Amino acid sequence: MNLLFFALSTAGYGETVIGVSLAEQLRPLGVQSHFVISPVSEQVLKRSGIRYTVIEQQMGPLARLLIDEDVSQFRPDAIVLADYYTFSGVFQHRFGLRPWFIEDYQLPILPIDIWEWQKTSFAVDMFDEDRPVDKRILEMDAWLRPVPLAHPERQERAYPFRLWQGSERVSRRTRHHLFTTFGLSPQDRLVLLTVAPWQQMPEDRYLSSIGTHVLRGVPQLLAHYLRQLPETTHFLLIGQAPPELAALPAERTHALPSCSPARFTTMLGASDLVLSLNVGATTLARAVTSDIPAIALTNSFAVPDAEAAEKAEARLGGLTSTVRDWLAGMLPLHKIRMWPLGFYDFLEPLLTANPYAGTFTNLELLDEVAVVEGIERALYDSGTRDRLAAARADYLTILDTEVDTRKAFTEAASHVGLTL
Repeated sequence: MNLLFFALSTAGYGETVIGVSLAEQLRPLGVQSHFVISPVSEQVLKRSGIRYTVIEQQMGPLARLLIDEDVSQFRPDAIVLADYYTFSGVFQHRFGLRPWFIEDYQLPILPIDIWEWQKTSFAVDMFDEDRPVDKRILEMDAWLRPVPLAHPERQERAYPFRLWQGSERVSRRTRHHLFTTFGLSPQDRLVLLTVAPWQQMPEDRYLSSIGTHVLRGVPQLLAHYLRQLPETTHFLLIGQAPPELAALPAERTHALPSCSPARFTTMLGASDLVLSLNVGATTLARAVTSDIPAIALTNSFAVPDAEAAEKAEARLGGLTSTVRDWLAGMLPLHKIRMWPLGFYDFLEPLLTANPYAGTFTNLELLDEVAVVEGIERALYDSGTRDRLAAARADYLTILDTEVDTRKAFTEAASHVGLTL
């Protein structure tokens, strides 16, 4: 069977990683894959052994000619969208093409449904507004859901598959070598924080007039928190690090640009903790499946004005003076599960009754004491680390017993009339 994947995120490649992971898990079944990608995802594919075609925004509608050629030469049996949300918007906004021209190929379409769209209102809360999303996925016969992030159980037309197969944990020798390279001692702790390009675009790229000040404000507050951790704590920043994080201790901060999948795997596997400002991050999910402690920072308070700030403070049992002053300069502040965009209400159905949500620690961004203490305990307190490890172990047991990628894909393919 031949699968044509579309992985077209233009400012990050988490969706591409998920698609490549699926393609690699299906190889033993004799499935051959070809990807259509944007330039940002090329480093994910170029050493994978999977063939791909790059389409760029300046091609405009002519990009379809390359895709027509891929279909003609590769002769796919089905199309896989990695993922549905990205695909449904990128052709219209970037290439001036209606996205569903792919139906002209008369092939089954299998969308990767990261966000469990059937449970949503098909609107994403982004900064100051709800932005509608195409509902075409409801007309499709089968949906592929990566676990984590999605619920692990089979649901109606939804077929869960493993987001990642295997573990990123590295050997003691590799960890020692990495620590020596960074100038760390065995007693030091390494915190990994990744920042995707979509989290650091110019403010006008977000098409919002309200809320984009959190681009600068949240990293500023985060740096204030991280500076309070013990001096044995080092910070590994991968990607487009916000300039505000330059306030971290220079001798304990190690910044790397976006790197190859192999190098990133090593960095992840050697880390003591993954810290994320994005509950939906692929890195967070990979930390969990690799038995690495993880913390997500979110903001559950919509704070449009000073009165709302007082109510948020009351609910948290008080704010530190630093956070109170910071918040006064951040109004209006929207709820955030995926910094800087928001996605707070949108992600609620995905996280509700989802065992994945119990595998990492979720901390309120505005609660300075809880954030600093939570990170420190996750790094240094054996009781906290053991408790988190037990939660991850329970979840990994669920993955091993309930989620079978090859079985899920075989059933999904059969549902759309294909036979492996």
